[in-house]
Amino acid sequence: DDFLQRYWVDTIKEMALSASINYLYEHIKKKYALKKLPSMSPGSGAEGVWHIEQQKQLFSLFGNVEELIGVKLTDSYLMIPNKSLSGICFSEGIEYITCQLCPRENCPGRKAAYNEKLERDIF
Repeated sequence: DDFLQRYWVDTIKEMALSASINYLYEHIKKKYALKKLPSMSPGSGAEGVWHIEQQKQLFSLFGNVEELIGVKLTDSYLMIPNKSLSGICFSEGIEYITCQLCPRENCPGRKAAYNEKLERDIF
């Protein structure tokens, strides 16, 4: 029940996830000689970009994900253990960062500024 302890554990989990993602992306870019590796995840970005409910369809592509890698999808489409990430990466083309379509200010995970024109063009 120690709030500070929970905060530090959560911070360490975030750091581990970030390091893992960076390692994976660098590995893929090196293996396939890519300069950039755009990606997107269900539920990230502005509403309507990729609905979180579609997490179920993404998981279904791989069969029993819980058995394969130990990640369970809840009835509300969140993953257990927390700090798990799903999504797709795609080869180069346009530079795409989901954050560009999200108007939420002060997001701690923001990787790019909101681009209202891009959002209008897409939707």
